[in-house]
Amino acid sequence: MEVNLMWPRRWRWGKALFLVNRYFPMIDSVSTILTGFRVYIFLSPKACTVIYRILVTALNRVCSYSSELTLLLCLHALLGARSMYLATIMATYLGLSLGVNLIQIGFFEEISRTVSLSEFDRELGYACTWAEKISTGSANERVIAGYISLTKALCIFALALFIFLVRYRSQAGTFKLFHVLRRDSGVYILSLTAIRLGTTLIDAFQNRLAWYNTLNQILSGLNYAVVPILANRLLLNMWRTNDPDVRKTVSSILFDPPRPGEDSEDDDEEFGARPIEMVHYEGLGRRRAPAKKETEGASQGGAGATQAAKNGEGV
Repeated sequence: MEVNLMWPRRWRWGKALFLVNRYFPMIDSVSTILTGFRVYIFLSPKACTVIYRILVTALNRVCSYSSELTLLLCLHALLGARSMYLATIMATYLGLSLGVNLIQIGFFEEISRTVSLSEFDRELGYACTWAEKISTGSANERVIAGYISLTKALCIFALALFIFLVRYRSQAGTFKLFHVLRRDSGVYILSLTAIRLGTTLIDAFQNRLAWYNTLNQILSGLNYAVVPILANRLLLNMWRTNDPDVRKTVSSILFDPPRPGEDSEDDDEEFGARPIEMVHYEGLGRRRAPAKKETEGASQGGAGATQAAKNGEGV
C-alpha cells in the first residue's frame, strides 16, 4: 500500500508525515540501541553525547510530533471546518510544544553528559558511560514540562471527542456510534490519543514514581512503536474515505487530488491480487527487447527448444 499509494504522490503534508512516521522510528531505534544496549562497540564520551542529543533526543521529538500533527490534520479533515480553525489549533499546539522543549533544554543537556567508559561497562559491552547527574532545577523543569505535555494531550483528546460528537449528532440518529467510529477511523484516533495521554500522564508524575517503572516502559514502547503505525493507518484511511467533504479537505491539505482513473479504494486489493510479470534482462542489466522474447527461447534451447515450440510446449 505504501508503494502503490504514497510513493507516486506529490510532496504534500500527508506524504511527508507518512514517510517520517514510517522511517524515522527505525533510525531512532538504531541510535537508542547503539547508546543504551550491549553492542560491544566502544565510543568516545563526546561521540556518545552527540549521538544522544542529535539522534535520540531530536529524532524522538520529531517522531512524537509527527504523529501528533498527523492526528490533528486528520481531525481537522473530519471536522470540515474553515482554515482559520486549523490555524488556531496549530498555533496552540506549536505554543505548547515549544514550551515543553524550551523548558527542558537544561535537562536534555545534563542527561546527555557522559564520562570516560568505565571498566564495568566495557566488560558488559556498553558503548557509553553516562554521568547520571541531574540537578534539582533541571528535575523541576522536567516536571513543569510534563504538566504542559499533559495539558496538550488532554486538549487533543478533548478535540477528538468533540469531533466525534459533532459527526455523530449530524447523523440524526440513523447510525450507531460504533459505526461512526469505524467509518471515521475512530479506533486509530482513540487508540493514538489514549496512548499519548497515558504517556504524558506518567511523565507528569515521574517524580512520584521510580525512574524506571513497568508502566512507563510499556507506554514508552507503545508510543515509539505503535503510535507511528496508527498515525500512518489513519492517513491511509483519510486518503480512501468516501466522505466528499473529508476528501476535499484531504486533497487541499494532506495529499494531491487523485489522478484521472485512479481508484484509491481498491488500489491495495488490486495491487496485491494482480500477478507481477518478471522483467527479463540480458547482459549487464539491459532490458530484453520484446521482439526477442519469442525467438530467444528457441535459439537458447537448440533443436530441442525448436521442436518443443512446434509442438506448442513450454520451454
